[in-house]
Amino acid sequence: MEDAIHQNAVDTEMNHDSIEENSDSEEDTIGEEVDFDEITLQKLKENDPAISNLCIQLNCDHNGKCFFSDIDWEKDGDCITGNTHLKCIHILATRRSRLTYILGEQGNKLPTRQQLQDFFSCIHRNCSIKELAINAISISEEFGCSLIEGLQSHPSLERLEIRACVLGNKGCTALGKLLKHSTSKVKEFSLYSCNKLDDEGLGIISDSILGNSRLKSFCLNGNNLKITITSSGWRALSTVLQHPNCKLTCLNLSNANIDSKGANTLGTALRGSTVKELNLSHNRHISSAGWQTLLDQLRFSTSIEILKLSNNMIDDGGLDILADMCGTFKSLSLNDNNLIGDSLSDDPGEVWQWFFNSMQRRGTRLKKLYLSNNYIDNGGISALGSLLRNMSTLKTLELECMSKSMNFDESNITPQGWVLFFNSLQDSNLDLVHLSVDDNSIDNEGLQLLVRLVSNMTSLKVLWLSRNRMVTPSGWQALSDYLQSPNFALEELHLGENRINDDTVIAFTSALTHNTTLERLTLGGYYDDDIDDEDEDVGELNQLITDRGWEAVSSLLCNKTSIMDTYNCNHSLQHLPDELADCLGPYLLLNKNKDKVEVARQKVLQIHFSDDDHDSKMQVLLDMELEMMPIAIEWMGRPTHDDWRGTSVSGLGLLYNLMRRLPDLFDSSAQKKFVGERKGKADL
Repeated sequence: MEDAIHQNAVDTEMNHDSIEENSDSEEDTIGEEVDFDEITLQKLKENDPAISNLCIQLNCDHNGKCFFSDIDWEKDGDCITGNTHLKCIHILATRRSRLTYILGEQGNKLPTRQQLQDFFSCIHRNCSIKELAINAISISEEFGCSLIEGLQSHPSLERLEIRACVLGNKGCTALGKLLKHSTSKVKEFSLYSCNKLDDEGLGIISDSILGNSRLKSFCLNGNNLKITITSSGWRALSTVLQHPNCKLTCLNLSNANIDSKGANTLGTALRGSTVKELNLSHNRHISSAGWQTLLDQLRFSTSIEILKLSNNMIDDGGLDILADMCGTFKSLSLNDNNLIGDSLSDDPGEVWQWFFNSMQRRGTRLKKLYLSNNYIDNGGISALGSLLRNMSTLKTLELECMSKSMNFDESNITPQGWVLFFNSLQDSNLDLVHLSVDDNSIDNEGLQLLVRLVSNMTSLKVLWLSRNRMVTPSGWQALSDYLQSPNFALEELHLGENRINDDTVIAFTSALTHNTTLERLTLGGYYDDDIDDEDEDVGELNQLITDRGWEAVSSLLCNKTSIMDTYNCNHSLQHLPDELADCLGPYLLLNKNKDKVEVARQKVLQIHFSDDDHDSKMQVLLDMELEMMPIAIEWMGRPTHDDWRGTSVSGLGLLYNLMRRLPDLFDSSAQKKFVGERKGKADL
């Protein structure tokens, strides 16, 4: 106990210096979303800085309670109007229903129009909100439109997201007025999966984009069959993209139901636009020939730096054109383009091999490369290895599910292919931040080479190794040394659905005891591969981790053996497998606090001094050296931070018990006698 308190005093001073250094850079960080309830309402009234991201349900919650309707927003609205810490508000109908709520609809257990007007008035007058998201609500009626239009002159709103809402032309008109208002500060505008959006509606939105010189990002994403936009609508947007007043730098048209004709129209417009980030993923209505035409037009664009083309009908011809363009990209996403290589049935990976060799010859400045779910064979992955050896700029690499073949009878990239790939990257300049090699045919030898590779990376923060079931339990032991490597700086490690057993888990947890960086660790069983595809049952879970393994993970986060063990356990992990969520949830929440010294103190207080019977632990304090008493008293009486997350237990009860047991220590008239007695006992 004395050692823990002494170390706590040293760590506190160092930790507070660190917090002060980082305070300015994190000032505008938006925290995790918090549901609106009685506790949150009170914190809002107190202008608690911990409430920066608020989720408000307009209808009943899962318990059938309508908390929103219980609030007198005209009376209590100051909790939002005058709040200076709110950065984001998410408004939705309810989490339990997929039905779209018509804003202002009257009925049982629904908010009244007056309540909605008063509530939106609070948002209109707030000066700190930067982001507003509206979800599963119809704003196509006059009442809903009026509430949206009221946001026109909002003093701080920069990001507006409309998700799964019904718009109609009236709703689009209201949003258009908001966007092109002379005082609008909106920089990012998103429409996700919105219904009743047609050519006229897109024309209205396009006009508003042109009228907002501050708007930098427009997203029309995830709508697919819910929208009925034809070539006429895409022409309206294209006209805006070509206009010199358009300042868009980010355009997201993923899953937007674009056909080849619309793609041709957009391609022409994008040639001379200011767009730097373009997302055209999941547009499978564009034919292979349509993609070749579009990419041939984009070849002459000098502005595009980020290009996302995942899950499309791009074939060998399209990849050929892309090879000429890659020198200008900083990020390229080509996941799930299974037509590439389809024309070369004898060697489907040959075109990828040519693509990577071409990139190597021409040079590239890529920082992110996404190639998951493609038919790349051993020759292709070998060419990729040669390309990556000198790519010191690359920070993100995703190669998930790369071992499948076109006929699924054998691996496309074999275990030996992965061995050659990882071996070719030893002693390379590659220093990634994010690496994903999920769901591949990596075996024990391949994993050993991978571990050796990442052990030399000083920047790696995220590593995905899930569903690599050719690695045996003994093979996974190779990862243990990496977890203690001086270069280990991972924040996320994903190992789900692998053949990992108790012994391996215990080795992992032992290695992670004093780790200060890892925040998320996933583990878990895997499903049998021998499954009848027509059977609804996905197979029996082969769970190799038993209670013995989970107990080790539990002790990693909160070792209750002794006070010093609790103090020295891991205080960084914030996310663990679902199997441990119930019992360790409070400690995971504690670990989300940045002040790790206080986290350690709280765990000691809550585990060892939480009950009324302190006698067994109190003796540790009674036997403490007198010189340590002031530090111990300060340790017990120390307050937690205002933005503390999770349970906060005061040490004042412990301090009170100490006063009862050692009253002379707190009595100035008796202190000399007390000190003399303690000194005499020490001499004896």
